[in-house]
Amino acid sequence: MKNPNDLFYIQRVKAGDIRAFSMIVSNYQKMVFTIVLKIVENREDAEDITQEIFVKVFKSLERFKEESEFSTWLYRIAYNTTISELRKRKLSFVPMDDNSVPVNEAVTDEEELEPADIKLHYLDVALKKLPPDEIFLVSLYYFKEQSIEAISEISNLSVANVKVKLYRIRKKLALEINRLLQDEDK
Repeated sequence: MKNPNDLFYIQRVKAGDIRAFSMIVSNYQKMVFTIVLKIVENREDAEDITQEIFVKVFKSLERFKEESEFSTWLYRIAYNTTISELRKRKLSFVPMDDNSVPVNEAVTDEEELEPADIKLHYLDVALKKLPPDEIFLVSLYYFKEQSIEAISEISNLSVANVKVKLYRIRKKLALEINRLLQDEDK
């Protein structure tokens, strides 16, 4: 379903009212920034990339055909821009290896945490070990509640491929969380 507010502001921008673009930015800035930050893990880089994404969106808004959801089109630009910037800038998104800071040092007063809180902490640790494209898929599906079809369109993957990738990512995360929990018991 298309968001009528998005279409209204898009049509106003296309008609020359560039101030209407600020409404689009305010509606999506937080969402785009959150996704970018999950991938690059550096607030300043995420802010720069988010700004670059909205500049690209503004410059290419004339090419938006209004046949699909604006958010899907925006996420695709966000995904491509972020991955491109990771490659170009060689940002420090490097999966953590076993020689990095021990997980137990990241949590203070771990003894006071409930088992569910510990699992959430380890989920966060495991998510940070995923490559950027997998973090993006997980972020869209679980945190932004995008449909498989929308993610397919955004990532340029088939629906079946998105399903398989999400399944494999879930398995990878479960294995990593279990490994972390077992290491804690030692």
